[in-house]
Amino acid sequence: MKKWFSKKFQTVALVLLICGMPAARVLAAEATYTILETADHDPTLFTQGFVVDEDELIESSGLYGQSRIVRYKTATGQLMQSKALPSSVFAEGLHKLNDSVYLLTWRENFAYRLDAADFSMQQRFVLETEGWGLTHDGKHFIQSDGSNVLYFRNSSTFKVEKQLPVYNGMRRQKNLNELEYAWGLIWANVYMTPAIVAISPDNGCVVFSLDLSRIAARHRDGNPGHVLNGIAYDPRRDAFWVTGKCWNKRYLIQITPPKIATPKD
Repeated sequence: MKKWFSKKFQTVALVLLICGMPAARVLAAEATYTILETADHDPTLFTQGFVVDEDELIESSGLYGQSRIVRYKTATGQLMQSKALPSSVFAEGLHKLNDSVYLLTWRENFAYRLDAADFSMQQRFVLETEGWGLTHDGKHFIQSDGSNVLYFRNSSTFKVEKQLPVYNGMRRQKNLNELEYAWGLIWANVYMTPAIVAISPDNGCVVFSLDLSRIAARHRDGNPGHVLNGIAYDPRRDAFWVTGKCWNKRYLIQITPPKIATPKD
């Protein structure tokens, strides 16, 4: 396991190195994945934010009049906590930091800081953009708004300190949605597609992508809005939970970065 783990990070480091080279403005290579586990998922959840909290998952569900935030056991799906949000709010991405959960709203131009224990309101922040996805890199919150731009926000004030345009080759990578931070990369669902992209936080380059169309095909129900959305890194398994809006299953997947040939002099 240690040998595989080390080789994986060597591959990621090489991808990041190549991505920084001017000649590397080509479409990102495809990663592969293995399904390690399949578990039940509440099909009434219109999944927006998705994050691992030790042995539990915290998830936000959107739609006006139906938005809520829930906590449940990762292993069993047992519901531990649920809080309905005001009917005027469309819940979006979330992230847990220390003893608080930070939750975006879609078009309401604010974000909540909630107590992680009971989801009670602690603070409200102004958003200058729409709220889509949210994660944290250990220093800043990173937020998406459905464009190809990521916003790095101060961990205390929630003020924007940096913007990062994201490109896949020469093409702007639009529709960045739910976010996760792992392996030194920013992971993003690409809204309305079965794709996840891994982004360099240094230059906004998509270093590789992941096609989950085979999983998404299991959940076609005639509703075009019930798409792949939700990616949550479990550090204890070094794997990622993924799911979708109103899906009845979630999947723990192990991602293998693509093999990158070292460029010749």
